[in-house]
Amino acid sequence: MSAFDNLHGKEWLATLTRTLAKLDDQHLLYKQRNRVYRIADPTGPGELCVKVFKKPDRLRSTFYRQQGSKAQRAHQFAKHLFAQHAAVTEPVGFIEQWQGSQLVESALISRFYPNATDLYSEMTYLLRDHPYAGAFVNLIRVTAQAVRKMHDSGFLHGDLGPQNILLTRTGDASWTSPVFIDLNRGQLCSNPTLRQRARDLERMKIPTHFLRIFHHIYFNDGAVPAEFLRWDEHYRARFRLHQRSRKYRHPIRTLKNIWSPNVDNRKHTSTGQPVPRDVWLWDEFSAQPSVMHRKKERARERKLSDLWTTIVATLQAAPGIYKYYRERKASMYQKPIDMRQRLGISVEVDDSFARQQKALVELPASNILMRCYYHLGTSHITACHGAIRALKADGHKVSLALIQSRDAVIHPERWFDFVDQALERLHDYLDCVEVGHAVNRVKWGFWNLEEITRLWPTDGRWKARYPHLTFIGPAVNDFEFQYYPPLLARAGQQFDALSGHLYVDRRGAPETAQNGFSSLEKGLLAKALADQAGKHDFYVTEVNWPLKNTGLYSPVAGAYQVKDSKESNLHVSEELSAAYMVRYALITLCSGAVSGIWWWRLAHPGFGLIDTEQGWRLRPGWHAFATFQRNLAKTTFVQKRQQGEIQWWDFVATDTGQPTLSIAYALHATPLQIPREFLSGSDLYGQALSFNTDRTLLVNEYPTYFFYQKQP
Repeated sequence: MSAFDNLHGKEWLATLTRTLAKLDDQHLLYKQRNRVYRIADPTGPGELCVKVFKKPDRLRSTFYRQQGSKAQRAHQFAKHLFAQHAAVTEPVGFIEQWQGSQLVESALISRFYPNATDLYSEMTYLLRDHPYAGAFVNLIRVTAQAVRKMHDSGFLHGDLGPQNILLTRTGDASWTSPVFIDLNRGQLCSNPTLRQRARDLERMKIPTHFLRIFHHIYFNDGAVPAEFLRWDEHYRARFRLHQRSRKYRHPIRTLKNIWSPNVDNRKHTSTGQPVPRDVWLWDEFSAQPSVMHRKKERARERKLSDLWTTIVATLQAAPGIYKYYRERKASMYQKPIDMRQRLGISVEVDDSFARQQKALVELPASNILMRCYYHLGTSHITACHGAIRALKADGHKVSLALIQSRDAVIHPERWFDFVDQALERLHDYLDCVEVGHAVNRVKWGFWNLEEITRLWPTDGRWKARYPHLTFIGPAVNDFEFQYYPPLLARAGQQFDALSGHLYVDRRGAPETAQNGFSSLEKGLLAKALADQAGKHDFYVTEVNWPLKNTGLYSPVAGAYQVKDSKESNLHVSEELSAAYMVRYALITLCSGAVSGIWWWRLAHPGFGLIDTEQGWRLRPGWHAFATFQRNLAKTTFVQKRQQGEIQWWDFVATDTGQPTLSIAYALHATPLQIPREFLSGSDLYGQALSFNTDRTLLVNEYPTYFFYQKQP
């Protein structure tokens, strides 16, 4: 401490603790067992941070005499880290005052870190005020890299919780200069093992999905060693037990806090982080909420009573569902289906809306679904209002999906106010309204059946106020139809029709079966559920396939990707996705199972028909969608027939009843002798076919259009 070797410096040190005791609260940064002060540096410009430790008892003093006081150890470890450039403020020194074997006073002096916040506070800020997964990943990236450097420098912290990591926020989603504090429990260790590293991270309390991302970043964005994961689980389980047993280990302290809580025992410390079940972040890359918890943690929060409620409701409804399912299956493809506006598209109000609107000019009278997000606030209602008016003026049919967040479930009165405002401003322009989204998914805000029903007013006021609207729901995700009976039993007359996000569970082609149910059988079962509940239709309000080579924008990426990781085999090529879309629409719509489909969505880098990451690129899916709309908008489906491996779908003109076109495809490439009645044809994307002299064509899984008249 050479800066304090002069007479003035020694006098300042001798009276430091007494001087601190006289300072007012503006100098006090923290007050609990220890006190932390911010003071001017007497030796020059700048400020110092002084941490005054609580006077220890005689037994601890004896230990400190042998092992070093908290101040001495913290200073020693800070010097080590500072020399290694490993995220610590400049250590200035420490002071101790002993009376025999009793440590009377001790303090740690370091350079003050201005504009500092801590990891806990920043996670709270994101979870409360800026709930975006990309920002959360940025935050833990800065932290994980600093922790790795600290460990590699040969130091284990010993109390590495989020509150002991300081940072500087440089923007809404950027941080810099992480610094570790409270080093006195640490130890020097030249080459920490995986077990030691895992133990040092046991107090790092982060939502478990993002904790795993933290681990990947810690290991240089690579795979996390299995040995590390085993020890991490072990030490975290031990620490959870340690926390739960606190009131038993410290009964006197617990009783004191109950009887006489000190409401002013902290200064400028972090408070207000949501409890684990209420954390929620939006993944701006994949346009959906982020998974927050791993499967084991989600299972802990589930209500066992929901299982019995679901079983009972399903058994009660089963006879009727089975009856309608058999009837629907017996009559599938046997009734005419008017194809006008059956296949729709979802549109987002974002920076690209003007270009989306312009693209839709090519497809007049399209069926549009627009999402209105609660987490974006009432300003988003205003944005949706302008966009919907514009689409309506262009001649499109527009429906609305009202999308909740976890906060809407926690505070249903706020959700009701949001929906009231949205419907009041938008109802004149709408056809259908879907209330609530993916109600069987924790990431969308729901833990149990009771929470789902919070989104629906018991007085049924929305239907009463807007009888011209068709209210649809509850939107169940994937093939988890067991949720429908108990939810419909509770919903009463809230919904006019059933809705769902009927993916093929991302298992491949639309014809691929899941437990014996392909897209066809799933659609028929959903329609039977609607029939049994007295609802007149079933709508698919979200479906797509994840596209190859879309990185973080893929709906299965989860806001982060491990470096050099193999892409999931759930992804398909852009061309195959286009073929799947058309086949899915033919199967579900023409069978009579589904009354309408909205493809998710028009423009998006990961799954849109238009790729917005590479400028404005029309994907094969756009051309396939546009071709489907142009060719079928004024037709009626009349029959499906099988010619060997080839499936034929026949359509007539709706106004005249005259044959107009047929669509053919085969799941395995099959040669076709083109019938003479067809005078022209086009491929999936609308490109004209040239019939050769012998009129043969190899039909494959990409649907082909055949016309009874020559096309211009």
